[in-house]
Amino acid sequence: MRTLHVPKWLVGLLLVALLATACQPAATPAPTQAPAPTEAPAATQAPVDDEITVAFSGPPLLDDFQIQLFNGLKDKADELGVKLIHIEHGNDPAKQASDIEDLLTQDIDALLIAAANADAVGPSIDKAVEKGIPVFSIDNAAASDKVLNHSGNDLYCIGYRSAEYLANAIGNEGKILHINGFAGMALVTWNDDGVNQYLSEHPEIEKVMTGYADWDPARAQAITEDVLAANADLKGIYVISEVMTGGVVQALKAQELTDKIKVISGGFAPESQTWLADGELIAAFEWSSYSGAQAQMQQIYDYLTTGAEVKPFSPWPVTVHQADGETYELECPIGDWQP
Repeated sequence: MRTLHVPKWLVGLLLVALLATACQPAATPAPTQAPAPTEAPAATQAPVDDEITVAFSGPPLLDDFQIQLFNGLKDKADELGVKLIHIEHGNDPAKQASDIEDLLTQDIDALLIAAANADAVGPSIDKAVEKGIPVFSIDNAAASDKVLNHSGNDLYCIGYRSAEYLANAIGNEGKILHINGFAGMALVTWNDDGVNQYLSEHPEIEKVMTGYADWDPARAQAITEDVLAANADLKGIYVISEVMTGGVVQALKAQELTDKIKVISGGFAPESQTWLADGELIAAFEWSSYSGAQAQMQQIYDYLTTGAEVKPFSPWPVTVHQADGETYELECPIGDWQP
């Protein structure tokens, strides 16, 4: 159930109305003749309230995606005059719970989270809502119906479309490897579900493994090497995020398989652009983390100041960049899927 949050502007208007009523003089008998009209007083605004404070509990700023996301939040907050408190949870659910506990003791107006674990963050969300603090999420969602809005990539659609793209690239038959992030993260689960849904519709494509590399390129490289050792006929690899793609590229390069195994990856940072230009990727899926984060900060601000209604999910657009230089917008959602 959504908790009612009274916007600051409405509180200000109510205070002005109460003060005006308290200071009004006692009524006097009506005069026998109306007094001469006087000039109407100029309209007055409600007093400006304290600045809005938004707390953000998010992952480490270790890759281009997260850096762009934070910069989008910060730039929009600065533009709006919002104070942004940022604490990195290190992808540790216990640390995130402790961080949020501390944030809730401060005078914050809204809590924004990127969940370290979709389920583990639930009790922290409950505590915020009990205190009357609205909760929003970004990038990695929480398994809670008390979050007002989630803003981020439709990783179900991206997983489905990536499997589709890779299948077409390898001739619609053969073996593929899927490299994903931390098991237990909502976006990772969505990505798994999207890939698996496509494969269930196309049994001629065999996924030999989903390797959870925890956003670590070294682990992605080790997983790739192990899979290659057991599957000499591997045809394609899909990597959810470019933060791990370097490890896959190194594994293929070491075995001179770059030209034989097709690789697609999420993200379009400078490294991905180089891999694309060098033929080490056949396609890169560009996120909209900067503009998506800006839109989320604007949405939080509008909710707090005007009571604007928010939708449960705000998906970000994704652009596909191909090795031949062509680009196109990814077609989403898949069916009626919602997080």
